[in-house]
Amino acid sequence: MDTLASAETVYWALDGGIHHVPCGHRMVLVARHPDELDFSCLTCVALVKLPLSVVSRIPVAT
Repeated sequence: MDTLASAETVYWALDGGIHHVPCGHRMVLVARHPDELDFSCLTCVALVKLPLSVVSRIPVAT
């Protein structure tokens, strides 16, 4: 599954990592491009392409 993400697809967890909203598990950075970051979910194997313009709008878990 390959998804172009919005700020609602991922969130910053209190552990400092980016987590996947649908499954709640941590994501890892797998590729860095000039205008986007590609993350993979360790649990559900989803690939999320996160535009750099969205990074500042990623919500923080409370």
